[in-house]
Amino acid sequence: MTPVDICNGALLRLGEARIMALGDANTPARKCAVLFAPTRDQVLRAHRWNFARARAVLSALAQAPAFGWARQFSLPTDCLRVLSLNGDTEEEGAEYEIEGGKLLTDELAAEVRYVARIEDTEKFDPLFCEALTVLLASKLAVALTGSAGKAQELRTEYERLTRPLAVRVDAGETKPRKSYMDGVIHASRTLGARLAGSNLPRTEA
Repeated sequence: MTPVDICNGALLRLGEARIMALGDANTPARKCAVLFAPTRDQVLRAHRWNFARARAVLSALAQAPAFGWARQFSLPTDCLRVLSLNGDTEEEGAEYEIEGGKLLTDELAAEVRYVARIEDTEKFDPLFCEALTVLLASKLAVALTGSAGKAQELRTEYERLTRPLAVRVDAGETKPRKSYMDGVIHASRTLGARLAGSNLPRTEA
């Protein structure tokens, strides 16, 4: 699927004629050319899409932040959203701040997982394409049809139906790896439960 295919899907929802290229000299093509890339990045940033995840070891900058953090690292130019730092997500206690295209932290090194800006539409997940199509159509609606109601209808479809389905399916394809310590803790709890439920006589200390 190409950017033009996605744009034509959005135009079809609005009852507009197809375009041949984003460089066509007509209003639908010009609007699509302006809106496609930022709308793509918006949908990418909104979820931890499997097809858009990437990893990088960041380079430390020589100059430390003016205050608040010990070090700062350059983020990849295609980074749209940092997901984890040195294996820890924000929910798990990773401590960092994104500021001016840099990652600020007290860590000595920085290995990050992130959502990357994917420009090759052939790599897009089909459900991502559908979500992008609907959101793009909602943005084109007023400019091409003059209907704020149609724009809101499509935005509601994106937020309540299309995007949640895409996110749910995408998230279901990721199974976090259990660490060695996870196995030790699980085994210890299992053994403890078995011993607690046994009838073995207690030994005096």
